[in-house]
Amino acid sequence: MLPSSQTIVTGELSNGLRVWVYENFESQTVLVDGYAFGGSINEGPEEKGLANFLAIMLRRGTETRDYDALNEAAESVGAFFGFDAGRHSLGFNAHSLAEDFDLALELMAESLIAPAFPEDELEKTRSRLLTRLEERRHSTRAMASIAFNQQIYPPDHPYRMDIEAEMAGVRRVQRTDLVRFYREKVSPAGGVVVVVGAVRAEETIARLERALGGWRHPHAHPDTSIPPRPILRQTVTKRVRVQGKSQSDIVLGWPGIARNDPDYDAVLVCNAILGRFGLGGRLGNRIREEMGLAYYAYSAFNANRGPGTWRIAAGVNPANVEKAVDAMLAEVARIVREPVDDEELADVQSYLTGSLPLRLETNSGIAGYLLSMAWHGLGMDYLLGYESRIRGVTKEDVLRVARTYLHPDRYALAVAGPPDEEE
Repeated sequence: MLPSSQTIVTGELSNGLRVWVYENFESQTVLVDGYAFGGSINEGPEEKGLANFLAIMLRRGTETRDYDALNEAAESVGAFFGFDAGRHSLGFNAHSLAEDFDLALELMAESLIAPAFPEDELEKTRSRLLTRLEERRHSTRAMASIAFNQQIYPPDHPYRMDIEAEMAGVRRVQRTDLVRFYREKVSPAGGVVVVVGAVRAEETIARLERALGGWRHPHAHPDTSIPPRPILRQTVTKRVRVQGKSQSDIVLGWPGIARNDPDYDAVLVCNAILGRFGLGGRLGNRIREEMGLAYYAYSAFNANRGPGTWRIAAGVNPANVEKAVDAMLAEVARIVREPVDDEELADVQSYLTGSLPLRLETNSGIAGYLLSMAWHGLGMDYLLGYESRIRGVTKEDVLRVARTYLHPDRYALAVAGPPDEEE
């Protein structure tokens, strides 16, 4: 049975954190997954990387337990808890056996309510983050993605990436910055926590209130606005040269949609046809299998609270960059020009609907869907209507969204690879 309004129990904690609980006794485990407002959209111009730094530091010690004590307590029962930063959110999660749920919840809540931000762990975290960022600077795949993002989003857009600014921001972070950002830019009010597993719903809501109800940031004012969709009026390109590499990575694409956009289902189907179904959809069949130009080729779109991107990516021999780009644009032109045939559409619809039960086989998979449904306002019965919505996408819908969002005559293109021989 799919989770729905008949099986999801909801509530709200005294601090404004909304709760969804789904009982699942097929596995004696419990998973907690949640979002609070307070992601990277709240960073100032000189604070790039601060939200991510904060999320890591929440796990590095509390006022009563240091990092080692937190780890020992979790590992003693095989539990896990952690934090991550998104563009709009601070994410938190925990996983344990049902019998150890209270301990896992206690450790997660303690880290949220009473973080210590110890100086020694701050310096270790700074070092690790700078190392990770330096590794990204030497990855053609990562640098192509960052360069593409910079072509799509203008300098003042909160979704824009800048690895140099992030490195500078990480170098500047002090404990006072973490404390201030956490108190002023992170708030549980309006956030969501989902619990899935072998627990009773009403009892679980009471346990969450005891553990998390005291997490309050009364003076916090996180940015909850939705950034505008960028406009791409012409083709823009960027080449990033990475020394010592033998592969070039290509990212080509356009501004996309938000998660709650009415076009989401049609875009999902169109994207699967273009570059996801089977070994990479039409793109994989043409560029990789038939032409032998790419190590990988696919398309993807990311949809956040604000508009994300719709992109095509491929890894190729540097000598094949132009051929691969031409092949990408040819497939885009085809899906924009010609309606897909009935068999191809039916195959992709069967793939998308048939894979849903597999994605819901674990508590983690269920929690991921429920969290998205709650965070993006999709409703508790979203999954009940999933198959009918996907089956209801027509050839005309696929053609319409392709023509709306994919433009073979104007696009952003980023290529990261080795310098040319003459360079």
